[in-house]
Amino acid sequence: MSNTLTGKVSGRMSSRGWAIALGIGAVVLAAILLVVYLDRYRDRVAGENAPTPVLVAKQLIPAGTPGTLVASNSMYAPTTLPAKEVEVGAIADPSYLSGRAAAADIFPGQQFTATDFAASDTASVDSQITGTQRAISISIDNVHGSLSQLQAGDSVDIYTSVAGAVKLFRPNVKVLTIPTIPGPSGGGNLVLRMETKDAATWAFAADNTQFYFVLRPVVGAKATKPSQANASTVLR
Repeated sequence: MSNTLTGKVSGRMSSRGWAIALGIGAVVLAAILLVVYLDRYRDRVAGENAPTPVLVAKQLIPAGTPGTLVASNSMYAPTTLPAKEVEVGAIADPSYLSGRAAAADIFPGQQFTATDFAASDTASVDSQITGTQRAISISIDNVHGSLSQLQAGDSVDIYTSVAGAVKLFRPNVKVLTIPTIPGPSGGGNLVLRMETKDAATWAFAADNTQFYFVLRPVVGAKATKPSQANASTVLR
C-alpha cells in the first residue's frame, strides 16, 4: 500500500515537473520570438526612414528640355527624403541626365525619376539656349578661320575686319550647329549663341564685315584679351 501511494505521488510530481518545464520553455521561446520580431521591426522602420538622396525640380521643366541643360542651369536641388517617400526609379546622380531629355513637364518640387527623362540623341538649337541667350545664323561666306576643324559644341573667339582693321569682336562664342559639309565650299550657315542685347550688333557685323574664327581649347582656355591690328601695327 505504501509503495503504491509513493508511486502515485512520484508520478504526479514528475508530470507536474514536465508541465512546469514546458511552460517555462514556451515562455522563453515566446520571449525570443518577441525579441526577434522587435529587432526586425526596428530594422524595417529604420530602413523606411533612412535618409535617401534624390534630385527635386526647382522650377518648371518643360517637356523636351535636355538633361544637360537641366544640370548646367541648376534646375534641380539635391535633397534627402525618408526611403519610404522616395519614388520608384528616383534619380540621385546628375550625370544620369546626360544624353536624356524631359519626357513630360516636370513641376517644381517633383522628384526626378528614370521615367521623367527619356534617352535623346538630338539637341535642337532652342533647347541649347536659355534666359537672355539667343541663336543667330551666320553665312559661312562671311567667315574665315578654323572651319575645317569646327564642330558643334566648340567655342571660338571671333574677330572682325572693318575699316582697314581687324579687332576682337566677341570672345568665347558657343557654336550650336555647323553646316553638314563644313568649310567655305560646303555652303550653309553656322548657328552661334549670343545675348539678346547684342542681336542688332551681330546682324550688322554679319552683313557688313568679315568674321574670323579662332578655335579655343576644349579645356583650360584662358580669357582672351582684346586686341586690334591694322596696316601700321603689322608693318611696325
